[in-house]
Amino acid sequence: MDGTHAGPSAAPPPTPIYWLAPGLLLGQLAGAEPTWLPAGGAVAAVLLLMLAWRRRWAHGAMLGLALAAAASGGWQAGAARREGVADVVHLAGARAWIRAVVAERPVRQPGRTRLVLAVTAARRGPEWAPATGRILVTLPEAAQPWQRGDAMEAVLDLRTPRNFGNPGEFDYEAFLLRRGIRATAFAPDDSSWRRAAAPTDGAAAALERWRAATARALAATLDGRDAPVAAALLIGELGGLDEALRARYARAGVSHILSISGLHIGLVAAAAAAVARWLLSRSYTLLLAASVPKLAVLASLPAVALYAAIAGANLATLRAELMALLMAAALLLDRPRDWLAPLAVAAAALALAQPGAGAEISFQLSFVAVLAILLGVPRLTARWNAWEEAHLLRLRGWHWRALRWLVLAQAVTVCAALGTAPLTAWHFNQVSLVAPLANLVVVPLLGIVTVGFGLLGTVAVALAPPLAPWLFAPVGLAVRLADLAVAWCAALPGAALRTPTPSLLELGLLYGLLGGLLLDRRAWRRGVVACCAGALAIAAAAWAVERHAGGTLRLTFVSVGQGDCTVIEFPGSHVMVVDGGGLPGGRFDVGERVVAPLLWRRKILRVDALALSHPDFDHYGGLAFLADAFAPRRLWWNGVGADGGGFAALRDALTAAGAPLVQPPFGAEYVIDGVAVRILHPTSDDVGPDNDRSLTLQLRYGPTTVLLPGDVEAAGEAALVGRWGEALRSTVLKVPHHGSRTSSSPHFLDAVAPRIAVASAGAANRFGFPHASVVEAYAARGVALWRTDRDGAVHVTITRAGAVAVAGTRGLRP
Repeated sequence: MDGTHAGPSAAPPPTPIYWLAPGLLLGQLAGAEPTWLPAGGAVAAVLLLMLAWRRRWAHGAMLGLALAAAASGGWQAGAARREGVADVVHLAGARAWIRAVVAERPVRQPGRTRLVLAVTAARRGPEWAPATGRILVTLPEAAQPWQRGDAMEAVLDLRTPRNFGNPGEFDYEAFLLRRGIRATAFAPDDSSWRRAAAPTDGAAAALERWRAATARALAATLDGRDAPVAAALLIGELGGLDEALRARYARAGVSHILSISGLHIGLVAAAAAAVARWLLSRSYTLLLAASVPKLAVLASLPAVALYAAIAGANLATLRAELMALLMAAALLLDRPRDWLAPLAVAAAALALAQPGAGAEISFQLSFVAVLAILLGVPRLTARWNAWEEAHLLRLRGWHWRALRWLVLAQAVTVCAALGTAPLTAWHFNQVSLVAPLANLVVVPLLGIVTVGFGLLGTVAVALAPPLAPWLFAPVGLAVRLADLAVAWCAALPGAALRTPTPSLLELGLLYGLLGGLLLDRRAWRRGVVACCAGALAIAAAAWAVERHAGGTLRLTFVSVGQGDCTVIEFPGSHVMVVDGGGLPGGRFDVGERVVAPLLWRRKILRVDALALSHPDFDHYGGLAFLADAFAPRRLWWNGVGADGGGFAALRDALTAAGAPLVQPPFGAEYVIDGVAVRILHPTSDDVGPDNDRSLTLQLRYGPTTVLLPGDVEAAGEAALVGRWGEALRSTVLKVPHHGSRTSSSPHFLDAVAPRIAVASAGAANRFGFPHASVVEAYAARGVALWRTDRDGAVHVTITRAGAVAVAGTRGLRP
């Protein structure tokens, strides 16, 4: 892509920044994912040969520059991973006293506070020693009002961050590593922490006091539902936004308004420049001696910098601030107004300052949205103008003028929505279809009224506190109206389209298709669009054949931490999920964050049936989201419920989905896509602990059988052996009760005689599962024992002929 425009007879010279910035970003991404390097090298070699063959030496030189930038980015990403291991890593796995400073603004959310601590010293014995590294500490509730820069001493149980190990999951380890965090800790409270005196002087301390005072003023003035939205828009405080509100805004396609970015920075810059220009224009001396518009732009920069400092250093804000600075510099230096160059420079600058920034979701969405606007809006406007000229005589009257205004006003929203749609499908498995309508109402309310009056109120907090409530009052009204509009748009049928996760190839083809629409030559446009659409159709057909016509039974034992979840893909099209995992005592929904992404990655949008072995939270905690998002027809259970809000939420989700709770009768057999599913346990006469009444399923496909016994312990195992005898024999066994020593009794293992066993357990879990004696029992029988804590998700594929293949996501073998 070239940043200059010339006539048809003269090809514009290539602009280096348009080659350097993508090369640097792609190099950093490839450095983080070394498996991409061979493919990237092959593509680069092909491009170099093509340019040499066409004698495009200038472009060849630019490609060389891009490759050099990519090599630099790859080295930079690798160096970040290889840099000296911080001392906190050596402390992980044990309790230690640490001295630290709060390195970032605390993230306060309902029922949770997160602190990033920069460690300065540590001790396990009587002596302190210097230490380095950053720690992410999670508190249920912070008893002390921590601020950035505060120092403390605390005793913490440190651990090394670890991903679950499922295919396509969010790379939490890499996310923390990009922020320099190499250890995490959970603290039940901070009341025993020894607090040092907070800094009382300096610009940073004053800024934090200003933010805190603004947050208090908003909370005192606005309704409890409106204050968190206003705080997000004015001071970048996102912690108060609850999950329901975030989901509502995402479904309506207006999540971007909650993050301080280009729209907010642009409003501040424009308002500050307008005020400065009006004030400067009062002086005839300045009007005659200098360029007042340039002075006004220069005067607006401190306001932009102050607003960005209040908002915090998120990537979208930094991108907008950098672009505003570069565009102001171009205006002051009388440079051509090239909007793409500042975007490319901002991307390169952020990548250099924060290696791996290109992997951040906020970075991708922010830059791609702006790029789509810069490339799409001029072309959309030009094509609309050409259409108007061709139909000039028919476009008379106010309704056509209104249509023109609506089309051109929505061009920005449409281009941004289309440009980011593949990314939202990739990251969030959702594309909003009502975004143009919602933005038409929400942007004026939250982007103009709220930010305008809210920033005046923020200034009043510092200079004239009695005025702040009067200025914040219109903010509350605007936020309430915007929320009503968002709720109405989000509730519309078909407001958002749930999508499977595209592969990296499919993502590239989608962007190739969108890029083809921007081409000026009709033949090229049609050709590129047709090629990309055809390739996507072929990819879809290949998946359909592999999924529905392969005759393969697939089981995925999902790594959900200390819990159970098994995804069964039958040879036809039916899907069943047995148990849904669940981590008690927190806000982390395993169904939403772990199981659903795995299903979407497998292109599964509908689950035919859920099954719950027994009502322990580590088995049913994630099922409520699955019931809500995947529209199951029924849920099999053992007829035993649980008290508490978690199980009530599951019942409510099943009722909303129209999925009844069904207790399949003992001994019943169902045939699903050629697989016989038999109910082995429990009977109506079984009593005792919940574990021993676990719903037990046996799957038979050809000569191969799979046994899923839930959490049965010794008594339940004895009942199974007594009732079924040799019929219990199975090729694959889900290890009962996560490998507890109260399960996997010798009599049971002799009866089942598995060749393959899979234990679902959390990494370094406090129960010590699977127990050493259980591991030895399977080894003594020659059973290949796979473990989700070590191998990640375990995939078992079974053909009708009886061939069984097993693989772990982490690539390890027992």
